[in-house]
Amino acid sequence: MGYPYKTILCPVDFDENSQAAVAHARRLAIDMEATLHLLHVLPILPLLSDRGAVGGIDQDAEAEARRRLKEIARRLSRTRCEIHTRIGFVSDVPKNILVAARELGADLIVMATHGRSVLKHLFFGSVAEAVVRNAVCPVLTLRPAAEAADRPSKKTAKSSKTATAAR
Repeated sequence: MGYPYKTILCPVDFDENSQAAVAHARRLAIDMEATLHLLHVLPILPLLSDRGAVGGIDQDAEAEARRRLKEIARRLSRTRCEIHTRIGFVSDVPKNILVAARELGADLIVMATHGRSVLKHLFFGSVAEAVVRNAVCPVLTLRPAAEAADRPSKKTAKSSKTATAAR
């Protein structure tokens, strides 16, 4: 384990933020000639298990997750890529990511944060926070795309200062 990274794990939940993390992980994998491992953890919802779904998961959910991971992997040109799925209770998603990282011998985990409000964070916790706290390898977290877009770029800040000075 160490730099340069050779095994990069990128958990994916198929939202815009995790897609940005995949893009960043891809660039790192290309630069370091690393293998990128895409992981999706299918959450077991206890309410579904009460309605007869095996293990609380729709029978086609894992196949659909694998299909979506394969589609992402297909778009990652010039990148050695492997896909993985795991199944676990919603509260065990961080644990599943950490177990996968250990099993793969990951040198780096690249993942998105979701920028939840304080109240949502209190009830749902933070997957990224739990992974950062317990990982045995470095973890690179990326903030939500919307938050990054709200920050003015240096170029924008300079041009607005120039416009203000000219007045």
